[in-house]
This record gives sequence, C-alpha cells and structure tokens, in this order.
Amino acid sequence: MSISSKTDFFLNFQQFKDLKVQARDHSDDAASAVAQQFEGLFVQQMLAAMRSAAKIDNGQDSSYMDFYQDMYDKQLAQTVAGQERLGFSRLILQHMPGREAGEVENAEVVEAVASLEFIKPSTKPAAGLEIINPSIKPAQIEADSEMTVDEASVVTISKSPVVVSRVLADDFAEVNRMERDNSSWHSAEQFITDILPQAQSAAKSLGVSAELLLAQSALETGWGKHMMKFADGRSSNNLFGIKTGPDWQGDSLHKTSLEHQDGILQNQLSSFRAYATPEQSLADYVDFIKTNPRYQQALQHAGDDQAYIREIHNAGYATDPQYADKIIGILNGETLQRTLASLNPGVTDHA
Repeated sequence: MSISSKTDFFLNFQQFKDLKVQARDHSDDAASAVAQQFEGLFVQQMLAAMRSAAKIDNGQDSSYMDFYQDMYDKQLAQTVAGQERLGFSRLILQHMPGREAGEVENAEVVEAVASLEFIKPSTKPAAGLEIINPSIKPAQIEADSEMTVDEASVVTISKSPVVVSRVLADDFAEVNRMERDNSSWHSAEQFITDILPQAQSAAKSLGVSAELLLAQSALETGWGKHMMKFADGRSSNNLFGIKTGPDWQGDSLHKTSLEHQDGILQNQLSSFRAYATPEQSLADYVDFIKTNPRYQQALQHAGDDQAYIREIHNAGYATDPQYADKIIGILNGETLQRTLASLNPGVTDHA
C-alpha cells in the first residue's frame, strides 16, 4: 500500500505549486492549507527542541540515523498538523489578510466558549506609551478581577474573540503515543531478542550466521528504531531496505534514502517493499538473495560471513562504499556480542 495521499508526504513539492494556483483564485482551501503548513513548521520546531533536550550519546548515533530521524519528524509534524488537534492553523487562518474580523472556520466552537471570560487589554497604557487614537477604548474590566493564562481559553482583540486551543498534556501524550506506536523496538537488546529466532531460520537457508543478518538489519533500521513507516504511522517491517522492483506484487511505500551516485551522497525517492510482519521481511530477504542471479556468487561463500556480505555488496546490494565494512563492524561490535552472549553463550561463534 502506498501513501494514502500525495499531500501526506512532506517531500511532495507539487502541493506548493498547486497552492500558488489556488491562492491566485483566492481559494479558502489554499488559505487553510497554508495555515496548516505553518502549524507543521511549529510542530517541527517543537520536536527538534524535545529531541535536542533528550539527546544522549549512546554510541549508536550516526549520520544515517540522524537523517532518517529528521525525515520522520517532518512527516510526523505534517501528520499532527493535519489532525488539527493543536488549533494553531485556525488561529493563523483568522489573522490572514482578506478574512473578516472575527471570522472563525468552526462557528460552533465560538458558540461553545461564548460564555467563558476573556483576557482583555489593560485600561492603562504601559509606561512611556500613550493611546494614539482616543476613539479606540479598551474594554472595561473590574479592578479586582484576576485570571491566569492557564484559565483562559479565549482572547479578545478589539471586538472579535479569537479561539486559542491550549496545548494540554493530552496533546503531548498523543505525540508520545505516536512515537511509541511507530517504534517497535526501543533498544538494541530488545531488537536482537525479538528477531533472533527468525534470523536463525533465515540464516540457515542462506548458509550464514544469524548474527550477520542481525547486523545487516541493524544497519538498515538503526536496531529497529528507524524502520520505514507509512504516513499513518504503520511500520513497513522492511528489515533490509529492499526496494520494490518491477516484479513486486506486495505492499509498498515511497521514502527518500541516501544513495551514493558517482561518489556523491544524494537524496533519492524510491519505492520500498512493505510487509505485514518482520518474519515476512526475513523470508523475503532469503528469497530475494536466492532467486537473484547477481547474488549467486555470494551464496558460494556459505560459512564465511565476511565473504558473503562483501560479495552481495560488490554485486550491487547497496551504493554505500563502506556498506560491508559497517555491517562487519556491527557484527563484531560489543552491543551485538554482549546481547547474544547473555541469551546463549554459544550463539556468538560466527564465521
């Protein structure tokens, strides 16, 4: 299944050209779309600040992981903005040029809060300032009335109430929930533990070790934490970054990836395979390698993990010139070996 709508994809630049055309026609849809884009930018900034504050160097960060994390955050921001939960797009829409004062997209929202008290401007000018136009009189308020910002839901500017949706704990909880749902694994140890049984079966079919497949999938997905996902948050379960190809009949999704072209690292939009479960991804990887003529030489190196991974790399599995070396580094790394040793001391005897 591909992305449900082109506008769901944050790298769809055609939508901005369409917005220009609609804007020339003074379309209300264009105004709403622009307001939503600005809300998405705000959510992006919020996510970036949250990640910066919580960033911990655990030895697993890389430019690949940062690249995919940034893409994921941008897509998440657009998805959250499209749900109109925060309400910033409505606020922005009301202040756009050409809209009548007090015009609100959802009239029933204003009616629902019409009985609530407002935050009103002070009757006294700030020190050093004076009212230029005396005909504009601020609304009168009781001298002893007080209201905190947390108690306010509506702001009054002149005569027109502007609905302001407060960012409640529930809104952050929704973002956190989406993060949890979109991350099947929260640690390398959990990823290894869950994938190991199926990796052992797949490895036996290829004549390589299970930990080699774990290392390759770890590089492709960042230990499962950066699995490619659909716009609605569903995981593709694509453990090995396999693209669709002309003969693929299953589900798919479009994502950008870093590809080395003529020695230059470039962003490239490609169609990738999607699976219902990680087990299906492992089974398809085995079939992909065994049925593809260019990888037959790699299968001749049964029992030699390093020779196998270098051979499929040379055959064109990935464009990264250090692809095989990175996998071998993970294969011999402390994270994988320590976890495997804790599960079964004998399983770490890889070729």
